[in-house]
Amino acid sequence: MTDYSQLYHQLDALAVLTEQSGEMPAEEILLLKKSGLLTIVLPGHELDFANENTAALLALLKDVGRSNGAIGRIYEGHINTLYLIHLYADPAQRRYWYNEVELNRKLFGVWNTDGATGISFQVTGHQIIINGAKGFCSGSNLVDYALIGGKTDLPSATSNWQMVIVPMQEVEEYRIERNSWRPMGMKASVSHTIDFSGVKLDHNALLGQTGDYLKAPYFLGGAIRFASVQLGMAEAVYNKTMDFLRRLDRLEDHFQKMRIGKMGMAIHSGQLWIDNAGHEFDRCSNQPALYEHLIAYANMTRLTIEATCLDVLQLSAQCVGARGLMAPGDLERWHRDLSYYLRQPAPDATLQNAAGYLIRREEGIEHSFPIQAQNFPVQAQNEQTAYS
Repeated sequence: MTDYSQLYHQLDALAVLTEQSGEMPAEEILLLKKSGLLTIVLPGHELDFANENTAALLALLKDVGRSNGAIGRIYEGHINTLYLIHLYADPAQRRYWYNEVELNRKLFGVWNTDGATGISFQVTGHQIIINGAKGFCSGSNLVDYALIGGKTDLPSATSNWQMVIVPMQEVEEYRIERNSWRPMGMKASVSHTIDFSGVKLDHNALLGQTGDYLKAPYFLGGAIRFASVQLGMAEAVYNKTMDFLRRLDRLEDHFQKMRIGKMGMAIHSGQLWIDNAGHEFDRCSNQPALYEHLIAYANMTRLTIEATCLDVLQLSAQCVGARGLMAPGDLERWHRDLSYYLRQPAPDATLQNAAGYLIRREEGIEHSFPIQAQNFPVQAQNEQTAYS
């Protein structure tokens, strides 16, 4: 696996400057484009979607999140879009969009949240006419191609929900509501509301068939990607907390040790969940009989990571006190960013769905979510074990 540690260091440093300036994270996106990370899941690359690389991909998303949470959010949207292209594009579309990434370093994003009017597509004989707006458009006009979903009037549709990929060069500046994004945290993700009304595209912009976007297990199962970014952000909170205590020479304090130990255990538990979620995705995503299992595991992973992050935030705040959470301190920003990014939709329904799966199973919990065996080296049979 390529070493991206220098990129991570640069993204971390730039996050401070972008927060202070209030500007778009344009330099961060430029670094991302130059790094090679945009192409890493394309055919023939290190984490090619055609191979079983999900655990390694989740580890990568975690690393990006640990360096810069806002860029982690934008990058996860890029990976999500490329995966949907991998699943549903026809060969000509796949070749065109992949070339845009490979040759022209284009950044993709997926924007699912409807604005006040929602999105609809009028599909005529020659073109698609978009009406409505999307909210929480992470990356805003830094994104080159945006995947949006909306209702369609196609007479042959089996569902009314269609995906369309919009070249953002077709979306004029005035359509971006700059004042719509004033959050507590994740400001640098520039997740504006964008009005697409009147934008016209040809039929090549249609991705897949109606209803594909919400198909099991990929829609709900994809929660493990943003959970990985969240866990990386929790790792950053831990690291920044340790740096703060080290500067104050407080690491040997007995109560600080207790909190540090609890943070370490929580984060390691999260790491195990994320790693196993990657292996479960590869094992189950092509077996319809296991879709329900995979979605339940993804739901439980997402909620476990949320709980882990909340624990780390609370313990970190207790470690550093009011002084450590003062702006423009770096830790203050990480607390705001992670707290805000954890607010994902429908957590109660997500837990209910996971519990429903467990209730329907007749086997014990020990059979519900097996830990995937890793390729650890095996001792020679004649080697004496430590406890013999």
